[in-house]
Amino acid sequence: MWQEMLALLDRIQVGWSAVDNVALRVLLQLLLVVGVSYGSYWLCHLLFRVLQRRLLRARPASLLAILLTSQAIPRALQVVPLVVAGILATRAISTNWLRATVLMLTRIYFVFICANVFAAAMNLAYRLHNWRRGVSASPQKGIFQVLSLLGYLFAAVGIVATLSGRDPTYVLSGMTALSAVLMLVFKDSILGLTAGVTLASNGMVRIGDWIEVPGTDADGEVIDIALTTVRVQNWDNTITTVPAYDLIAKPFKNWRGMSESGGRRIKRAILIDLDSIHFADEDELERWKEIDLIRDYLATKIREVRAYNAEHPSSATSVANARKLTNIGTFRAYCLAYLRANPAIHQRMTLLVRQLDPSDHGLPLEIYCFSSDTAWANYERIQSDLFDHFLAIMPEFGLTSFQVTSAAALRLGAQALPARLKAKA
Repeated sequence: MWQEMLALLDRIQVGWSAVDNVALRVLLQLLLVVGVSYGSYWLCHLLFRVLQRRLLRARPASLLAILLTSQAIPRALQVVPLVVAGILATRAISTNWLRATVLMLTRIYFVFICANVFAAAMNLAYRLHNWRRGVSASPQKGIFQVLSLLGYLFAAVGIVATLSGRDPTYVLSGMTALSAVLMLVFKDSILGLTAGVTLASNGMVRIGDWIEVPGTDADGEVIDIALTTVRVQNWDNTITTVPAYDLIAKPFKNWRGMSESGGRRIKRAILIDLDSIHFADEDELERWKEIDLIRDYLATKIREVRAYNAEHPSSATSVANARKLTNIGTFRAYCLAYLRANPAIHQRMTLLVRQLDPSDHGLPLEIYCFSSDTAWANYERIQSDLFDHFLAIMPEFGLTSFQVTSAAALRLGAQALPARLKAKA
């Protein structure tokens, strides 16, 4: 039928020149190829959508649903119009140069479709990998992106080979001559690509890790690891994108070890006024014996002190020769016993109560331990509860905390000074 239409067109001579007649033939042939090819794709796409809706309605959460919602099948359906266009080009196009052009375009587009289908297959493999592990994302995303990029690279080589009529190996050998220029131009992309693969293969960063990157605003949870970038959702819900190469070239902190260990460090010091530190007298020792946490500690220490003093008669004549308990030492023992009795403190990790170097701000008494709950809110509550108690119990041991006197306190003291002097007089 199509040949009869072309023959009829050849017999039409009135009002048409030979050039116009050839142009009309070319136009009709192109419209036939494009229209039938597009119609075949539209029909296949429509049938796929109908089948997809029915299958997803029957099994919305399954391996088949992941396959149907991927881009692999729709991209693969683009081969159908290519096949149709190739058949029409050989049978319905009589113009040699037009037939050759259409066939070349179909071959080029076929190579491009293959690259697209391969990229969609890599994305599908990534989703299946996550589905099997039961996670929404994994650090292997960069590896799948590298494979997709290689697919497009080979497709580009195939397209160039088709256009030039050369063998693909010849094109590859020609590209090696441009490798130095490409490495110079795409240096950042190549570094990011290498860093992304390194991060994914070594497990340095994973989805859900809490990381801090110095020199950037990144301080939060990793939500995506791409080929050249890492996206971090900060604790203020802002998003920071960090180049993957920065995580390789510069140090950064990953809190994953803290989360996996089950303990989060508490390291904070109480500043104690040096003037409140003194030897304990008998009344204080008797009062402290009523504290359950240090009753055994005091009994042991008092026996040791009395035994030492009994062996050294000079201890009765000079305080420097005697052994005595101090309020700061007893308070330190109380803090340690309190931490060991607290169920919110991880008992299998380092637990210390130590003195730091004295300064013009007093004597720092540092609490070093680990909470048994790593969640941020619970960790802050445990830490606050500890120091609420320690600060409140300090006066029981005759200790006071150090703080810089404010201007308002100085004014109040100056106003009260005449009254105090008058009362003493």
